[in-house]
Amino acid sequence: MEIHDFDIKKGIYSFEFGELNTESHSHPVVEIISATNGTFSLQSNGQINKNLVFAIIDSNIEHKVFSKDCSIRMLMIESHNLKLTDFLGNKGIKFKNGVFSKTNIVNKNELFSEVKNLAITIDLKTPTDKRIVESIKFIEENELEYKDLISELTSKVFLSNSRLSHLFKEHIGISIKKYLVWNRLRQAINLYLSKNTNLTDVSIQSGFFDQAHFTNSFKTVLGVSPSKAYNSRILQS
Repeated sequence: MEIHDFDIKKGIYSFEFGELNTESHSHPVVEIISATNGTFSLQSNGQINKNLVFAIIDSNIEHKVFSKDCSIRMLMIESHNLKLTDFLGNKGIKFKNGVFSKTNIVNKNELFSEVKNLAITIDLKTPTDKRIVESIKFIEENELEYKDLISELTSKVFLSNSRLSHLFKEHIGISIKKYLVWNRLRQAINLYLSKNTNLTDVSIQSGFFDQAHFTNSFKTVLGVSPSKAYNSRILQS
């Protein structure tokens, strides 16, 4: 696997795989998959779409990806406002049960690049509600366990636990607890890529109980084990 981008601040993550076979998983990012040669299969909503060359999976949609003798490019984008949705809509892209997939698409390389450039040049990550923006900023800047985190957040944004939880899920698509895991995963991966250290150390540094806790969370969110996915610390330019 080659890692081209891992930008937590902007919420842009891009990779290349020789092949990819995942377990069922979901994550709070929009995922774009483009085959550079061969085809792949995508399972979601109880259906399997085969012989695909291009797919977009909306955030928090459970899915599996299967590829054999197929090199793919993958782009993950944190999208918490309507800018990416509007862009895709203007391109005529409509999701069916959270998925857009094609067995043949002429402009897939152009579309992949356009979406990536959009994410680079425009803020797709920041939600429209300032209270959620403040909550995310606090989560990302503080290492707190869930119970302490909720207590701090509710007093900070002047909302009850239930109201904050509802508002957070409305804007981000997942609970605060799940976002806390996502944030720890990003931090752990970023540490692993940038520091000369091992998975055990980065998992502890990022707030996981141990490497097993980190590995299980990683597979639940990203569909593969961390040792299989991140076998290189080199970010390609």
